[in-house]
Amino acid sequence: MSNKCDLSKEEKVWVICRLLYQAPPGEFYSVFEDLRILVQDDDLMRQEAAQVCAHHNKNNFTLVRIEGTSVLVTRYNDLGGNRFFDPKNKFSFKFDHLSGISNKFQLHRVAWDETELWRTALNSALKAYVDSHFPSGDCCVSHQGCVIVFKKKL
Repeated sequence: MSNKCDLSKEEKVWVICRLLYQAPPGEFYSVFEDLRILVQDDDLMRQEAAQVCAHHNKNNFTLVRIEGTSVLVTRYNDLGGNRFFDPKNKFSFKFDHLSGISNKFQLHRVAWDETELWRTALNSALKAYVDSHFPSGDCCVSHQGCVIVFKKKL
């Protein structure tokens, strides 16, 4: 009797996605690599994990280092098509969730209306508070929401 369990492609996809969705913050890539070794199908892993990885990064406020500054990848600064906006520095970038590489930077003009003035003021006050009480934390205020992350800066 063999201990080998053959799963259909659909069953493998379901198991892979369920396990990746449950990966703790900061552990996604370790879980991905372990599953990749178990499944032994790199194409299937990359194809199915890309969407789950994007979901994981946005929900766990992944911190990305871009040209000396930290930028949070969240659902609040998601422009669609894996492009994210940094409200502090007024640029957007394309982000590959599986490799963690950011590229295709674009500067954005932001109207200095009342909303932007409030966003900037709130971001400054929140940044001062976070720096004072959580030295290894980071924060970001966008037009769509406020994100505070208490994790080690990159």
